[in-house]
Amino acid sequence: MMLKDNIEAATGDPAGIERLFREAQAEGVEIAFREALRECAGERPDDVLLEAWLHRLDLPVRAVSHPAGQDRRWWTVIGASVLLGIGSALLSRGKLPAPIPGEADALFWVGWGPLVALGLLAYLAHSRRSGDVRMRYGIAAAAVVLVALYTGLTMGDRADDAGFLAAIHNLFICWAAVGTALCLCSPDPARQVYAFLVKSVEIVLTGGIFFGAGLMFVGLTYGIFSVLGIELPEENLRLVAAWGVGAIPLLAIGSVYDAASSPVAQDWRAGLTRTLRTLARLLLPLALGVLLVYVLWFIPVYFRQPFEEREVLIVYNVTIMAVMVLLAVVASGSLDEQLARQKSPLRYGVMGLGGLTLILNVYALAAVAARTVEFGLSPNRFAVLGWNVTTLLILGFVGVRLWRARRQLWMTVFRESIGRVVPLAAIWALLLLIALPLFG
Repeated sequence: MMLKDNIEAATGDPAGIERLFREAQAEGVEIAFREALRECAGERPDDVLLEAWLHRLDLPVRAVSHPAGQDRRWWTVIGASVLLGIGSALLSRGKLPAPIPGEADALFWVGWGPLVALGLLAYLAHSRRSGDVRMRYGIAAAAVVLVALYTGLTMGDRADDAGFLAAIHNLFICWAAVGTALCLCSPDPARQVYAFLVKSVEIVLTGGIFFGAGLMFVGLTYGIFSVLGIELPEENLRLVAAWGVGAIPLLAIGSVYDAASSPVAQDWRAGLTRTLRTLARLLLPLALGVLLVYVLWFIPVYFRQPFEEREVLIVYNVTIMAVMVLLAVVASGSLDEQLARQKSPLRYGVMGLGGLTLILNVYALAAVAARTVEFGLSPNRFAVLGWNVTTLLILGFVGVRLWRARRQLWMTVFRESIGRVVPLAAIWALLLLIALPLFG
């Protein structure tokens, strides 16, 4: 029986819940007990006993949502999104609205990510009334501004490989700053970081759906006017696209993320989160098959290819990143004790996929290191080397923690381990951004 079912059965029985809590401590699954208790309390907001336990365990208390409050929140989201869209359109200055040097105006590719991050931080700060929380958001906003200024002053006019890497990592650091503001100094920060990662995937996919719908609408509008013999200026279409890429991120967050709650306290039972989790678990055996083909056949037969062909090495590294996302999402959602037990097939699948990815990562790291020795250190090789080392550390740390887990639920250990080690990625991205101007 799941912990959540046990807690629901003990509702109204203080001694029963106390006994369940002590048993969870003895079995090393206290974190799972906390999560199950939080879910029960969210479904029963009027239960005084469960609310008392939330306060006892220092867990966030989810406020009951009222229609009027929801309306006000959505008006805030829509108003802020409109303003971000206008700011994004102004930054584009009539050019292609893409954060890519050489394609977009330098002001856009440097400023779009920080502008959106500042808008998200302002929205989150408005939703949380605590002074300490708002101070964290203010510090994060200051960090975003500093990163934007540094990138603009050192890389703003560069359209080479270093400029492209700066554009990508500028966005990544802005995302990391928002996550740090959400998770830092919160209860169970490692689990908050893991929940933030999964929610980020959901938000990106939601934003993609919104953007796709917008493109369809613009395309239909353009087609209708063409039939009528009216040609819309291309500059206007670029302006609309620039407005969209500024407005959509906040609209996506407002759709799937409750800004008044921490990442862990989000609703994991509905929306794209549930679809993503199901899809990830369906893809897990397919990903295992693909990596087995890589490791057992392609690498031995075509061992020298990534050492000699840059495109093959790129495919390997993209595969590693995709598998990392899959591994993070596959263990998300409410904690199911049957799946979280040590002998669960899901655990063996996750460990097998992680192990194969570790082997592929070591192989890719060897290839890029050899290419660096042969051809010299370029911005791309420097970045890939750092990312290969970072993913190697993440996979190794999580793998060792899972292997050593005995009495604890593996899923709990997995989530906490990812949350502890994934900040290495943000640290490397920041170091890389600082170092890129050194490549002339």
